[in-house]
Amino acid sequence: MSTSDPQELSGVIRRVDHLGSATSQLFGRLYHRLRQSSTPTASNVPPPPEPVDNATEDVSTAIKRRDADIERLNAIIHALDEGIIVQDNEGRVLIENAAARKLIGSRKDFWTSELGTLFNAFRDVVRLDSELAPLGEPARVQINNMIIGAQVAAVADSKGKRIGTMMVLRDVTRDALADRLKDSFVTAISHELRTPMAVIKGMSDVIMGQPQDRPPNRKFLETLSRNVDILDRMIVELLDIGEMSATAFSVRREPLNLEDLVWQVERGMKPEIKKARLDVKIMVKDSERIKLLGDDQRLRWALGHLLQNSIRYTEPKGHIVIIVGLSGDDKVAVQVVDTGVGISKRDLPHIFERFYRGEPRTRSGKLLDPRGLGQGLFVARTVAEAHGGYLSVQSEVGQGSVFTMVLPLQPLTD
Repeated sequence: MSTSDPQELSGVIRRVDHLGSATSQLFGRLYHRLRQSSTPTASNVPPPPEPVDNATEDVSTAIKRRDADIERLNAIIHALDEGIIVQDNEGRVLIENAAARKLIGSRKDFWTSELGTLFNAFRDVVRLDSELAPLGEPARVQINNMIIGAQVAAVADSKGKRIGTMMVLRDVTRDALADRLKDSFVTAISHELRTPMAVIKGMSDVIMGQPQDRPPNRKFLETLSRNVDILDRMIVELLDIGEMSATAFSVRREPLNLEDLVWQVERGMKPEIKKARLDVKIMVKDSERIKLLGDDQRLRWALGHLLQNSIRYTEPKGHIVIIVGLSGDDKVAVQVVDTGVGISKRDLPHIFERFYRGEPRTRSGKLLDPRGLGQGLFVARTVAEAHGGYLSVQSEVGQGSVFTMVLPLQPLTD
């Protein structure tokens, strides 16, 4: 269930109904409690005449039943996964379940956030057509590094007079991130395609403008070929990513030397390393034993993304070290250690998600926005897992990152 659905409150009430019977009666007790909070206190009202014994017993029984129903309603509300906050007409919080406290934190966090302003936004609504009516559209509020979906509803008595407010809360961080990722992916893919396409068009126009009897300029042809290769690689990667997302991704199992693979990746990125003015070193231990059964192309692709990630997020004159060696008796580990900007606690849980792009900043606070589709770490992790291994990360803002890919060794044969 999502707070973006106008039927949110009806859904919550249906969930309550599954948890206990006589839901309408329980809400009636809640309405009664809200009404009581807005009526004069007992000290301002003349005491009623002394009831007869039977009447006193009936009232006492009714009060006990009401209190039991209210306790039951509170228990049901506290059992809900959605955060529930109930306020009286003055804004005082009467009920706040555990889910709401987990989402919001303290009452101070509630009142200092946009959630606290939602109550005042509908203060002028005093008459309703039903006992529980949504107010306005669902809202999204950022609080405590989360995005909270909130739907406000007015609570009325049986005559339609407003007696309080209910707020239904849900963590929609993932939904919001998914929306953001879709938008950023369209922007990124357009940006990535534009550069090679512009080069291809420019070089093609120049070649077409040359006299027919003149042989084509070899440098122009090489430039065309290089950019066509870039487009081809992007298409292949996107198709592979589609396979990965559909859980149909498979890898070849052929003997390969991991040390050779790492050196190939480093050599292929020499131009980027030089342009970024970085120092990259490779350290290999137990080279004679690090033999794998795997997919040469996919592993080169994955390791390339790890190295490229470090290059993009390490400032000039920084250092990157690639360490290859055994991890236990049956596994090999490849670590890419950099002195880059690091990953924030907010971004860290999401960096392996498809097309996720965080907000890394330099030590001076400058936002980094390197080119790319944001799929590199997703690819690297998926390739590692397809080989029976895994990819992990340790990072601290301003201190750099360590990505560790662990893969199974080639089984020994007699």
